[in-house]
Amino acid sequence: MCGVSNVPEPAYKVRIKEIYEGEFEEISVNHVRYFRFPWGSVSKARVMGIVISSWISDDGSFARLEIHDGTGSIQLKAWEEDVSRLFDPETGYLFEIGTILDVIGRIRSWRDTVYLYPMIVEKVSDPNLILLRELEILRRMLRFRFPPSAKKEDYPIDKTIIKLLKEVGPLSPEEISDLLGWELNDVLDKLDGLRELGLIYKEGSKYVYRLKIG
Repeated sequence: MCGVSNVPEPAYKVRIKEIYEGEFEEISVNHVRYFRFPWGSVSKARVMGIVISSWISDDGSFARLEIHDGTGSIQLKAWEEDVSRLFDPETGYLFEIGTILDVIGRIRSWRDTVYLYPMIVEKVSDPNLILLRELEILRRMLRFRFPPSAKKEDYPIDKTIIKLLKEVGPLSPEEISDLLGWELNDVLDKLDGLRELGLIYKEGSKYVYRLKIG
């Protein structure tokens, strides 16, 4: 199986929910139809999810898997020689229900139903990679919301941390620093200030949102 590095165009990591919230571009480039997300248009998407159903035709000319990532589910559909991409190389059969897959594919639609046409399918053995993928997607979302060129003083840091804790959930200072790209000492200072104001509280090693502000 070829690796991700052999794919000439980048495949952007997304949540399945984001695919259903996006839309197809009106035109195609080199016979490839692009798909538009709020942060840009892509020719391929990369999703990670757990197989929840599978099916293959009697003659083996068509197969589909359905994967779920916690935000939604989407089908992977393959025809003819590409059906083998949905096979587990260890068993020679379709990936079993419960298997975690990392998929790069084209976003396509048939009769108003969006699906992925798989280009690369890899089995994920370490469940911790699901959390890592989620953090990678959060970084991308934060870069879109707060571009790197913006200076801290251009927007309220207190409200930014509150917003992050509210949307993502309890986070450690290190996780906040990593997601926002800020110095750990700066994050710790602001967290102390927010605690003194009663806007957040500490639970173990993580900080938790308490009140709305502004």
